[in-house]
Amino acid sequence: EQPVPSGNTASGAVSTPTAVEGSSSAQATPGKGCAGNGSTAMAGKAAPTPSARVSAKKVAQLLKEVTAAKSATAVVQLIRRASADCYDLSWASQALYQIAKRSTAKTRKEWVRDPAVKGLADKLRAESDLALVAGSPAGYIDLLLVALEALRLLGFQDEKAQVPALERVAAKLAAEAWHCPVKSLARLRWLAPLTLQGLEALADELRSRAVELNGHDVVLLVAALRKADAHDPGLLTKIVARLRGEGVHAGLAATDLVELAEGLGKLGVNDERAVRSLGQEILRRKGELTPDESHRAHTAFQGLQLPLPQVWSSVGSSRKRDGAAIITSQAFVPQEGHEKKRRGNQDIERTSPPRVVRDYKMMSY
Repeated sequence: EQPVPSGNTASGAVSTPTAVEGSSSAQATPGKGCAGNGSTAMAGKAAPTPSARVSAKKVAQLLKEVTAAKSATAVVQLIRRASADCYDLSWASQALYQIAKRSTAKTRKEWVRDPAVKGLADKLRAESDLALVAGSPAGYIDLLLVALEALRLLGFQDEKAQVPALERVAAKLAAEAWHCPVKSLARLRWLAPLTLQGLEALADELRSRAVELNGHDVVLLVAALRKADAHDPGLLTKIVARLRGEGVHAGLAATDLVELAEGLGKLGVNDERAVRSLGQEILRRKGELTPDESHRAHTAFQGLQLPLPQVWSSVGSSRKRDGAAIITSQAFVPQEGHEKKRRGNQDIERTSPPRVVRDYKMMSY
């Protein structure tokens, strides 16, 4: 997908949001259900609740549109239409995150130069810099972490610039005994520098709740453990055990699968079951990979001592000792002509029409 240049869209004229850091310019006229741009009113105050800036109904509608968008282009068009006078962290953080996840490396560079995307990033950056998380409403921390991840992925902020906000987030979560979704903990672990206070307590919480991790959380944690001096054998063992489970790869982009394979190779993982399961998922999705990603996947699996074409079990039976028992496994491969065909109307045998007998003599018998 190619970025759509800022300007008029099919829905009419659009407005370009302005940066909010230190801005004193007049706000845009609020639209239906909007209460103006609340970002400029945050200086020196706790972040207001969504209802103080935009009606809850409007926020829910915009969030629904963001999550239903099929491409980064659709999300950017929504931002151009709504960010000037309907800004709210609930949908804005998800919008920037969707742009980061639904863009290729090439289009991502184009989107970060778009005025509407830059304007939204400025508002999220200002909110993360000025918000006082100690008195924030329920769920605000989770939304703020999504915004911080999106800003990092798109290059609008680096790790050093996010340290003050991350310190406030970690302090609040630690005071609440880490009672938050495990996804937020995984995001914090990926975003946080190794010098962040309370990082060990965060790692302990992640190890104890590893069974709750999904594919996105695993990708973030593996990327976090790849940092220099960040190796955590206990957490890595829990992550590998989670990768053996069913459905852990659901919802992951093909690019995430490749990065996960590279990360496991870098961390020296040699668990055959986890690696084989990951390789099978990559082969199922090979049509979504670019030539470069396909080459990276093959290289990563060479480093994992399991070539990618060999992730499927060999045809035939095999025996493996498990303690005092011997387990026999049988592997099959579909043969030509044996696959289950999808039945259509043309495959259904229709009932013959009633027979009409013209021989009246025969009809008398």
